[in-house]
Amino acid sequence: MSKKKSQKLNRETVEEKKNISETTVEEISENVPDKRKIKEHRVLSAVFTAAVLAGIILLNVVVGMVSERFGAEADLTATGLYTLDEKTEDYLENTLACDISIKVLSTEQAFSEQGTYFKQVREILQKMEKKSAHVSLDFVDLTKNPTFASKYTGVTLSANNIIVENAQNGRYKVLTQSDYFGLDNEMAAYYYYYYGYIMGSSIEQAALSAMLYVSNDNPVKVAFLEGFNESDSSTLKSFLSKNGYEVEAVNLAKTLEIDESFDFAVVYAPLTDYDESSLKKLDKFLDNGGKYGKNVYYFASTSQPKTPNIDAFLSDWGIEVGFSVIGQSNADYRIIINGQQTAYAHLQEAVESSYTGEYDGYMMGADLRPVYALERSQNTLEVLLKTYSNAFLFPLDADKDFDFSTAETGVFNDVIMSSKTTSDGTASRVCAIGSDQLSGSYFFAYGNAVNSDFFLDLFDSVSGKEKGITISPKAVSDIRFEMTASTANVLVIILCAVIPTAVIVLGIVIWVRRRHR
Repeated sequence: MSKKKSQKLNRETVEEKKNISETTVEEISENVPDKRKIKEHRVLSAVFTAAVLAGIILLNVVVGMVSERFGAEADLTATGLYTLDEKTEDYLENTLACDISIKVLSTEQAFSEQGTYFKQVREILQKMEKKSAHVSLDFVDLTKNPTFASKYTGVTLSANNIIVENAQNGRYKVLTQSDYFGLDNEMAAYYYYYYGYIMGSSIEQAALSAMLYVSNDNPVKVAFLEGFNESDSSTLKSFLSKNGYEVEAVNLAKTLEIDESFDFAVVYAPLTDYDESSLKKLDKFLDNGGKYGKNVYYFASTSQPKTPNIDAFLSDWGIEVGFSVIGQSNADYRIIINGQQTAYAHLQEAVESSYTGEYDGYMMGADLRPVYALERSQNTLEVLLKTYSNAFLFPLDADKDFDFSTAETGVFNDVIMSSKTTSDGTASRVCAIGSDQLSGSYFFAYGNAVNSDFFLDLFDSVSGKEKGITISPKAVSDIRFEMTASTANVLVIILCAVIPTAVIVLGIVIWVRRRHR
C-alpha cells in the first residue's frame, strides 16, 4: 500500500473514532441527570412532604377545635348517659335568653378522678356549655379561693356542689350530689349510702331545672301545708322544684295565715282532720281579698280516716271524695307491681282539657279513692282523670265478709278541678286528687308512665308558667358492643387474615417493582 493511501486511511479511522466518541458522549450526557434538575426535584419533594405534613397537622388542629366546640364523641352507653336530650338542646339553643354561669366547686381533675359517675356529670355540663353561648362552665377550688363562698349568703357550700347562677340578676341555685345523682329517690339513696352504688344520673334534669329557676324573675310559689300528719310529699316537692317552682313547707297549725305570695297551697293526704281555724285560713287564702287567683290542691289517701271537716270544705267547692278504694276487674288494665298483679293498681284515662293535654304513655295509679262532682255546685267542675270501664268500689270500712257482688261498678272519676271566677275572669281553684300515689316516686319513675307530665301540666296550666321540661333520669350502664357470633367471626377473619395479607402482598409488589427499575 502506498504511503498516501496509508495516511488517508489513518485520517478516516481517526475521524470515525472521533465521531463515535462524540456520539457516545452526547448519549451519555443525555442519560446522565442534570445536577440542577436533581436539586430542583429534591426541593419540590421536600416542599410537597412539608405541605402534606402541614396539612395533616392543620386538619388535626381543626378537628380538635371542632370537637372541643361542638363535641364529636360517640356515646356508646345503652341509656345515652353522655348525650343531651333533644328537649335540653332545644332549650339551650332556642329558648335560653340570659347568661348562665355554672360553677363546680372542685378542680376539674379532682372532680373527674372521683370516678365514672363524676366524669359523666362533667361531660354533660361541658356539652351544655358547647350548646349555648349563654352558658359558661368553671371549676372553682374552694381551698384556693376561701372568700368565694361569702358571696352566697344563707347557704353552706362544700366540695362537689354545683352553683347555677343567672349572671345578670345574681339569682342562683345550689345543686348537691343528691340532686345530680337522683338520691332524693328513697331506693337510690339506700343503694348509694349503703353500697356506694349510683343507680342513675339526674345531672341533666337538675342543671336544666336550675336554669329554668334562676332565669325566672318571678317564680311561681307553692306552699306544702304541714302540721296534720301529712303523707310523704318529697317526690312532688322535688319534681316541682326541678321544674322552676319555688317550693316551701308551711306549718298551717302554727302560721297565722297562708302568705299571699304563694300561688298554690298543697294539702297532701293529712291523717289528722283539719280544725276550724285551719279551714278558715284556706278560705281566706282562696278568697285573696276578693281578688281570687289562688289554688288549693288536695290529695286523698286510703290510709286516711274519715275527715268530716275537710269533707265539708271540699263540699263547698262542689267536690266529694268517697270513702272507698277503686279496684279494676279487667286484668287488661291492671298494673304489675313487684312481679304481682293487684286489682287496686291500674291504668287511668287522662281527660283532655284546658288543664291537661294528650299523652303518649300511660297514666298509672294505685289505691285510688273516687272523686265525685256534686250536682248542686255553682262552681265550674272539670273531670281530669278517670278509670277505665269495669272498675268497682271496695268500702274502706268494709269487713272481711264484704260481698263483692254488691260492689258498685262502672267508671269513676279520679281527679276533678273546681273553679270560682270573679267578674274580671280571675279564678281560684280547688283540685281534688283521689290518691297521693299518683304523684309518688314509683309512678313518677315508671318507664311508660306519664304521671309526671300530667302533674306538670296541672301546675303549669293554672299558674300560666311557661311549660316546664321533663327530663327523665338516665340509668348508669356499662359501655358495650353488642354483636352476634357470626359478626364476631367475620371481624376476626378481616382483622387477622384479610388486612395483614393485603399489606404483605402490597409490600411485595412495591419491592419487586422497585427492584426491576
